[in-house]
Amino acid sequence: MTAAGKNAEASPHCELECEDIVNRVLKGEIEVVLDDADSIITEYRNNMHPDPNGTRAGQFLMYLFLNKHRRSRIQRVKLEKNDHGHFIDYPDNGDEWLTEVPRCERFDPDDKIWVALALRFKRETGRDAPIVNAADRCWLAFESHLEAAGVKLEVLCRDERQRNGN
Repeated sequence: MTAAGKNAEASPHCELECEDIVNRVLKGEIEVVLDDADSIITEYRNNMHPDPNGTRAGQFLMYLFLNKHRRSRIQRVKLEKNDHGHFIDYPDNGDEWLTEVPRCERFDPDDKIWVALALRFKRETGRDAPIVNAADRCWLAFESHLEAAGVKLEVLCRDERQRNGN
């Protein structure tokens, strides 16, 4: 969203930082990890449109569509859910840490897929799949908890966000 210029809180410098990450993905310099059920692609599609000639974000989404089955570009991970519909790979710690950051109140349940994906990929490959985030302030608030669970978080525009209290 930030790379598409759709985040009102992001500075032009932050948008450029996001575009740089997208450019690196499009060049094949950064490996992308997706779930095999396309839940993440669906989430992206709900927020932007694939467009090979449009914004960098639209080009990124088009890249995901075109390359999602090319192992040289995108890794696919099977995420399983338990009988209650929760990701098996999401840290089962009773979610006590979700209430520790008053500004966010709780970690967005829709974002648990990213955590489960990163942890499953690490378990299967022994490699990290950092979660890249530029605008959602709650990710930064939970960074230490995520890292303690084994999830790497790459925060774009970190200085700007910390200055603005995000």
